[in-house]
Amino acid sequence: MPEGPETHALADRLSTLLVDETLTHVRFVDPALQRRRGLLENRRVLAVEARGKALLTAVEGGWTVYAHSHLFGFWRFAEDLDALPDGAAPRLVLATVRGVAALYAAPSISLWRTDELGAQPYLSKLGPDVLDPAVDAKALLAHMRTPRFARRSLAALLLDQALAAGMGNYLRSEVLFQAKLSPYRLLQDLSTGERRRLANALLDVPRRAYRAKHDDALPPGKDYLAKTRAQFGFEVFERKGELCPRGDGRIVEERIAGRRLYWCRGCQI
Repeated sequence: MPEGPETHALADRLSTLLVDETLTHVRFVDPALQRRRGLLENRRVLAVEARGKALLTAVEGGWTVYAHSHLFGFWRFAEDLDALPDGAAPRLVLATVRGVAALYAAPSISLWRTDELGAQPYLSKLGPDVLDPAVDAKALLAHMRTPRFARRSLAALLLDQALAAGMGNYLRSEVLFQAKLSPYRLLQDLSTGERRRLANALLDVPRRAYRAKHDDALPPGKDYLAKTRAQFGFEVFERKGELCPRGDGRIVEERIAGRRLYWCRGCQI
């Protein structure tokens, strides 16, 4: 599943195509949503933003399209409707005079009153977004004091969007490595300094990954992890058996909290 940096970079691309333009064509594969397309067509797009791993497209008139790609959703861009590829129908099409954005295979698409987005089930459970410029280490440290997080392992917590929205699996390995923390540690057992290291890494790693998305040397035709590997570079993720960059041992791979995790037992304590 694309993580926060990929989702925010996608929001940037969609913004270039849609924001301040009028939606000339809207199409939903869901018949119920398709009957409501008139709420969006011929309306100006006000904003496209990422929250966690969801994309929100707000239009004049107080409506917002919510879309979450989950594991299989992906976007395609074209100059016009006729240039969209043949085959499976997109689940959502948004077109302006600048071009067309089409979302395929995404299971979660809905239409919300903009002022009622706080009730959307996924959005209502999100913690601070690590890619939000307004979120700082102080805010994350305060959020870490939420009692329900205390007795959980870092490996599990860093996949929980309620702790830090936009986090995901490759980021989990990289954040823990930068913070020099074992994935098996419990949040409640961290010292003040360790919590501060974790908060700083939760901000630094995703934001460096996001900045790398704007590198012009984007390799074509590869999945998001391959692109991230080429642009951002992993310290430990998918580096099983390689020497630790700090020289404290070799990188190991374990399946923790249901996902692959890469770490160094020598320097992550």
